[in-house]
Parts: sequence; structure tokens; C-alpha cells
Amino acid sequence: MATQQREGIFSKTEWKFIGFLTLAFVLTPVFYGLPLLSPLFALSTSLRHERRKMTWLWIIASILVLMSIAPFILRAAGLSNFVVK
Repeated sequence: MATQQREGIFSKTEWKFIGFLTLAFVLTPVFYGLPLLSPLFALSTSLRHERRKMTWLWIIASILVLMSIAPFILRAAGLSNFVVK
């Protein structure tokens, strides 16, 4: 008896990746370093075996954190007055 395999648009691993990526974007406005928690939590799932997806997750989360703290870094360097005292 042949078993039917369920075919979908995305695999289970891809859905996890999309979920953790969305989590990183959602956590960005809450606090500066929180997007880095998304790839950290992803390490506790089966997604950790997907090297390429984990690398992208870390890169995107790091860029989001850098974008969050960039005004403060520029202010400290004296290059911007964007941050209000």
C-alpha cells in the first residue's frame, strides 16, 4: 500500500525559518538587542542543522540590531544629532 506524502509550498524547516525571521523583525522595536534572541532560540530547534538558514538568520538579526543602535553610535562619534537628549 502506497502512502501519500503531503506536499506543501514550504517544508517544516522553512516554516520554522520564516517564523524565527518574523520574530526577529517583531522584536526589533521592543528593545535593541532582542532580535538576536531569535537565532539564539532557533538553535534549540531542528533549524540548527541548516547551516545556510542559520547564517542568514544571524546576519539579518545582527543588521537589525545595528540599525537600532546606529543613531546612538553616530551621536557618540559626533556625526549626528539625531538622538534627542
